[in-house]
Amino acid sequence: MGNSTIGMLLVLASLTVHQFEAMIVKHYGKKYGKGGMFFNAFICLFAMIYFIITDKDGLQFTPQLWVYGLINSTMYATGFYTAYAAYKTGSFGITRLLTSFGVIIPTFYGIVFLKETTTVFTYIALVLILLSLFLMNYQKRDKNTPKENISVKWLVFVVLTILSNAIITIIGRKQIDAFNDMYKNEFLMISLAGATVALFVLGMILERDSFKQTIKHGFLYGAGAGIFNGINNLLILVTYAYLPLSVVSPVKSGLGIVISFVMSLVIYKEKFTRRQLVSACIGIVAVVLMNLKF
Repeated sequence: MGNSTIGMLLVLASLTVHQFEAMIVKHYGKKYGKGGMFFNAFICLFAMIYFIITDKDGLQFTPQLWVYGLINSTMYATGFYTAYAAYKTGSFGITRLLTSFGVIIPTFYGIVFLKETTTVFTYIALVLILLSLFLMNYQKRDKNTPKENISVKWLVFVVLTILSNAIITIIGRKQIDAFNDMYKNEFLMISLAGATVALFVLGMILERDSFKQTIKHGFLYGAGAGIFNGINNLLILVTYAYLPLSVVSPVKSGLGIVISFVMSLVIYKEKFTRRQLVSACIGIVAVVLMNLKF
């Protein structure tokens, strides 16, 4: 089995695990709907515990690893908070659409700075993925709905969300290269521990009133989502040993559209427009094209 095949299977496994995490989070949000900062702190906490329990080689924390881990944890917390703030201060549809385009940053980084091999199919696939994201996330404004104002504050939150998510992807790849595919558990433990503390502090500042409810109802949900989050994070890091960054990021986006679409259709019985059906098909074509260079 070639590296590209193994890499694709790892991406598929990662996205599948992420869907299980998303289902738990969605169920918690639908049932209780408060304490987002605290709840995500629980997810990070239990993801960190997952890596402590599953470690078999003994934990080793080098000074340089702390640097990577703390940067990553800062980006985790920043990404969650700024996404939360962007959805709160601006249009949900436009926010989701713009943040989904963040895939282009790690792809650009891999091509330009890591000198990863590309072909014309790479660029065609990337354009198709962006088109697919647009079609899936675009929401037509009702003529009776007043036009929303685009504030500078909202735009700053959106940009920070995109940048923090891109840096998480890039720093994960850099950590793998710097340590020759070692210390993955330690790296993720530092990242998740820092994010746990940061999100808890943000929760105390922004959502203190929901603390007791989240403790009561979010603990078990957070444990389940955290375990899937930990598995997903590990699978992503392992994937970098088999596929270049410029492929992993867009392929995850393309396949993610398809898997989310199927899960929503089969499990949640959601109805989709013709535009969204076309989006899923374009996503499949893009993933196929992205892998033709192998």
